[in-house]
Amino acid sequence: MAECAQFLDKYEYIIFDMDGVITSEQNYWDIAALTVYELLNAPHYYGSKPFDPIAALDNVKEIRSEVFYNDKTITLVKERGVNSNWDLGYIIFTYMLTGKCSSYEEVYHYINGSSLMAFDLYEECARLLSENLNLPVEVCRRNELVWNMCRDSFQEWYFGSDEFEVFYNTKPRCPGKPSMEMREVPAIELQDILLVLKTLKEKGKKLMIATGRSDRDVSNPMKLWDIRGFFESDAIATYTHIMNAEEHFASLGKKVLLTKPEPYIFLKALYRTSYPDERIVAGDYDKSLLSKALVVGDAGSDLFAAKKMGSDFLAVLTGVSGERARGYFEKEKAEYILPSIKEMITP
Repeated sequence: MAECAQFLDKYEYIIFDMDGVITSEQNYWDIAALTVYELLNAPHYYGSKPFDPIAALDNVKEIRSEVFYNDKTITLVKERGVNSNWDLGYIIFTYMLTGKCSSYEEVYHYINGSSLMAFDLYEECARLLSENLNLPVEVCRRNELVWNMCRDSFQEWYFGSDEFEVFYNTKPRCPGKPSMEMREVPAIELQDILLVLKTLKEKGKKLMIATGRSDRDVSNPMKLWDIRGFFESDAIATYTHIMNAEEHFASLGKKVLLTKPEPYIFLKALYRTSYPDERIVAGDYDKSLLSKALVVGDAGSDLFAAKKMGSDFLAVLTGVSGERARGYFEKEKAEYILPSIKEMITP
């Protein structure tokens, strides 16, 4: 009978990121690459070339290799604390559209040669877009007009044009996109994920989710793999919570950024999704829970958020860099580093 690994004895709450931990991000990176490619080339955005979404999907391997410079740019921006694939696409699209960089390879080298972290990258992108498109900088920032355009293109690819129109009640920019929603695959063998979650839950651990996916995006793999029941019913925090909270504060005249590497999403899971956002942002919560919580993630944004909230961090090497990420997590002083969540239990 499987047991929890001994180091988990001190933790009551285990907060999982989804992508790169439970779900593979391969599909999302494919979609992000197609999004950038479409935004820069299609005539219904900023390009002038004939655009066939079916042909683009058929060539997604080559497109992704070019857009992300053989995935090196994905690794780089994750190490800078960029969490969302919407943000990943927004950054690369911006540097290319505005002429800041003349090639995808140059995008990588530019970011690599700068010291900009996540929110600084977003602010530079907003400034560049404002200057290039002759728009107010406010509408070029995250969660605003241009960023929303990048997000919507991504979501058209994820859902497919027809389902996007039904779900968002908005006409797609590009009719005829096939759905990529069912291309989800687990980060490791599904039977291993099921055994880990089952063992942890049976041993009394309270399992939680804090993800950069929206409610809809996270529900698909949970239903597909029947894993919803392993997690506390009111402890699945998603990007939908972030958007709702940021919009709420904006309505009060407060500009608050809550995406990782800010710890909001982990706190929202730990203190449950009904806990008031005002109290989370104000730091008004039971701090004693933080030492009992372990955050499990695959990226720098997860680690930075865990450190900022005051909880321990378990890095898994099932993200984009695989085993190569070990040195990064050692340098950033992750409390634990494992090949995958499979090693959270012992036979």
